[in-house]
Amino acid sequence: MSASDPEEPERFARPAVALIGDAGPILRHLIDALRAHERPSRHAEMEERQAKMRRRLDKLAPQIGFLDAIRAELPEDGIFVDEVTQIGFAARLLLPVYKPRTFLSPGYQDNLGWGYATALGAQHARPDVPVLSITGDGGFLFTSNELATAIRHRIPLTVIVFNDGAFGNVRRIQEEQFGNRLIASDLANPDFVRYAQSFGAEAERARTPQQLRAALKRAFKRRDGPTLIEVPVPAMPSPWEFIFMPRVRGVR
Repeated sequence: MSASDPEEPERFARPAVALIGDAGPILRHLIDALRAHERPSRHAEMEERQAKMRRRLDKLAPQIGFLDAIRAELPEDGIFVDEVTQIGFAARLLLPVYKPRTFLSPGYQDNLGWGYATALGAQHARPDVPVLSITGDGGFLFTSNELATAIRHRIPLTVIVFNDGAFGNVRRIQEEQFGNRLIASDLANPDFVRYAQSFGAEAERARTPQQLRAALKRAFKRRDGPTLIEVPVPAMPSPWEFIFMPRVRGVR
């Protein structure tokens, strides 16, 4: 490790090698030293690792189907904005990302409802590329009134509302950890298609990945206002075993 403070390297553990000094000169010397060593390609190894992980993730087949449809239609420079929803969690594991700053996520803060408003700002800032917001029904209702903003300013944001009629993640926790004692997790939703149309937005319903792909193709061609696509879904397989990985630091 490298540090400018001689006491820093051994604060937490004793490193095999500690380099004390400014990072700039140290890195330049390291580059010069490493040029003498050829690094074999690890491309095949990485492909094998990815294939193995993908086989493990096959249990998330419903999410994979919808994410594959999204990736097929969203351009590589298009911006994807995830949400605290089952599709959003799966996207962090499964959605290929090709360019910097094209995957916006709340990360582990997981502040429910941030998605549509954030995506609206992203689309206004980048009118030259498609921006896609994916939300659950519960998360979308936090800021769905911002459809009015999208209409007033002709912001061509597309949102997919995956509607399972509940705060799905909360409901799963209640089912699995609290003896199926459900409280305040089911929702009384509007008809999201008619709701969006009441603002003047384009809206339609897609029930399969194939229908979603066709709807996205139409949506991304529109550049004069917002589009909503509602996707009714059942409860989806849990992604949490892949997100809560085993602890590797501080294990004794």
